[in-house]
Amino acid sequence: MSENLKNYLNLLNNQQRKAVESTEGALLVLAGAGSGKTRVLTYKILHLLVNKLAFPNQILSVTFTNKAASEMKIRVSSLLNYPIDKMWLGTFHSLSAKILRSHSELVGLKSNFVIIDSEDQLKLIKKICERENIDTKEKSPKYFATIIDNYKNRGIFAESAKINKYKNDEDIIKIYKLYQIELLRLNCVDFGDLILYCIKIFKENKDVLNKYQNLFKFILVDEYQDINNVQQKWLELL
Repeated sequence: MSENLKNYLNLLNNQQRKAVESTEGALLVLAGAGSGKTRVLTYKILHLLVNKLAFPNQILSVTFTNKAASEMKIRVSSLLNYPIDKMWLGTFHSLSAKILRSHSELVGLKSNFVIIDSEDQLKLIKKICERENIDTKEKSPKYFATIIDNYKNRGIFAESAKINKYKNDEDIIKIYKLYQIELLRLNCVDFGDLILYCIKIFKENKDVLNKYQNLFKFILVDEYQDINNVQQKWLELL
């Protein structure tokens, strides 16, 4: 074991060390910008692995950017001096995509589904609007895409969506439902679907949910204060 690895706790201040060494039950770290929250998360992963409290694949660590996830993985790997590729470290969307590819058939998709970007999303909605004779000058594809994304961020599926009493716009629900049907037909998902479909799989397939609940011994979340409703539901289920 390297000297750095032996003395890694000494590289932390008292508050950081307390957070890293706390491994029982829930823990919320509140701190200002630049005070080392991501450092705490990185060293907590290191602490769990060094003390053999979990194997790499038993730790689920959620970050808000792929860059942050990559940097954390490189840092922990370099300190341990071995790769931790099996660790579930990434954004909500990348981790959800990984789960979804393993269980895609449960939501009517093939495992080689394509994740479309916002530009393709708008093209598809425009095509549906034209087919349904909805004037895209009055209600743009961007208008529909924004509302659909809002539904998905609140964990609301197309079949459960209801007309907002303030908007009273039946076209929104219609486009949402037709959009989802078309995505399935094309074996595609958008970013909002990644988390939403995971929730659907977890709720409707207890064996799958139990598999991941039993796999993850520790769940760590960076920037927890910024998560939305559907991300919170995803975490609660796990």
